[in-house]
Amino acid sequence: MRSIKEIFIVGYGPSSSHTMGPAFACDFILNKYHDISNIKVILYGSLSLTGKGHLTDYIIDLKLKKYPHEIIFNTTDKSIPHPNTMDFIITDRSNNSFKERIISIGGGTIIIKDNKLDLVERYNEKSLEEILNVTKKDNISLKEYVLNHEDKDIRDYLSNVYDVIETSRVNGINKDGYLPGRLHVKRKAKEMFLLNQNNKDKCDYILKETAIASFSVSEENASGNKIVTAPTCGSAGVIPGAIRYLYLNGYSKEQIIDGLLVAGLIGLIAKTNASISGAECGCQAEIGVASAMAAALISTVKNYTNEKIAQASEIALEHSLGLTCDPVEGYVQIPCIERCAMFALKSIDASLLASIIPERESKVSYDKALQAMYQTGRDLNVGYRETSLSGLAKLLK
Repeated sequence: MRSIKEIFIVGYGPSSSHTMGPAFACDFILNKYHDISNIKVILYGSLSLTGKGHLTDYIIDLKLKKYPHEIIFNTTDKSIPHPNTMDFIITDRSNNSFKERIISIGGGTIIIKDNKLDLVERYNEKSLEEILNVTKKDNISLKEYVLNHEDKDIRDYLSNVYDVIETSRVNGINKDGYLPGRLHVKRKAKEMFLLNQNNKDKCDYILKETAIASFSVSEENASGNKIVTAPTCGSAGVIPGAIRYLYLNGYSKEQIIDGLLVAGLIGLIAKTNASISGAECGCQAEIGVASAMAAALISTVKNYTNEKIAQASEIALEHSLGLTCDPVEGYVQIPCIERCAMFALKSIDASLLASIIPERESKVSYDKALQAMYQTGRDLNVGYRETSLSGLAKLLK
């Protein structure tokens, strides 16, 4: 497995796979080819079906603005290795032509060079079960396990992640108006925040602040503003909700960073062994994994045992199985924003349940839940995998 840094990526919304991935793909092309006369970009699968709502064409135009280029939305070719496949056809000034196939697998990560990831492997263990065995053998926490495998700057990296999330939250609760696009969705976080200020019930206040933080960051993401993938843009509101919950319960930034170390590990295991792509496995792969990460974050900060942290993550993921990805008009707005708030609250419940359910009663591991999620995602009708062809997307057209 690679670094947890690829789970928490600072970038611009609204989609890690449809906006950030294509942006990084364009960067790769421009770094590799210099004598460019023309570039043709062909988008397939989910990229072709929901690309306009996800601003895929906008970010490609922005990145390639110095060169003559053409974007083609190919919605008919089904013989592609992944729903987020792009072909770049580059013509140089000598009329030589080159083709690069790039796949955006979620969370801003792209696959290049004959579909092989050009990234450093840091972890020998591939599953949470293997990792738990190591932690038991070495008598260390999951946090210590992660620190043993990451670069020395990982805490500084996560400190910046925390700061960007907090800035996104504050920005979101200070903005009025409407989100971009034809849906004309009104921003709600500011109004929600103001309504909650006179709440005298501390527990109720904190839970509502959790939801408001999720709305705030999700609205910033939907507007194409700066956020942190966790593990994707579409699910980027879940972790901020959990962070707000912990902060208002008196936990420090340093304690929350400890939790982010383990949350990143939970997300990395999902990305390695299953998927975090809504186009590949539905929203269960994005919001379900985000909720599992948030449950791990909360449980780590509350000083649960390694086994209890794993149990909390499993509970959050297990009860996300089958969740579809059917964004209305292709925008990361309905149901994405409200869903982030729902699953931030769900992560709190998953951690709470793990604290009281006896470990010996747990029959399903996080690794098994991941396998089920991946199999379920592959079985989902293509209309429910970020194509906007079915479900809410079809009914609300």
